[in-house]
Amino acid sequence: MTTLLQQIEDMRVHVNDLANAEQGLVKALGDALNRADQKLLHDVRSVAAEHELRRGTILKELQSLASNIGLLPAPRESMAMLESAPREVPAFPVQEEQHAIRRGDWRQAANNIQDELDFHLNGRTH
Repeated sequence: MTTLLQQIEDMRVHVNDLANAEQGLVKALGDALNRADQKLLHDVRSVAAEHELRRGTILKELQSLASNIGLLPAPRESMAMLESAPREVPAFPVQEEQHAIRRGDWRQAANNIQDELDFHLNGRTH
């Protein structure tokens, strides 16, 4: 029986050694995963910081563009004189149902373009 007790004791020691080795491997794996997590977190923060830097640069460019929109050179005096000069009366009679278009009325001109497009496009589709 001593041999059986000795074999059981040897087996217990062997199992304890295996358990300690496995515990060491699990701890090493946990440490490796923690290092990988820390590196990933650092990489994500770096990418986010680079993105914010690029975003800030783009935002500054857009703000600069927005501040420059609408800044056109002042009209020259000769152009102002031409605009204030009286216009000649047209040689053809203006019918009452026609609306007189004011000089420089870009809104009316844009509506006229849209009306012409509608007329031609609707005429071809029907």
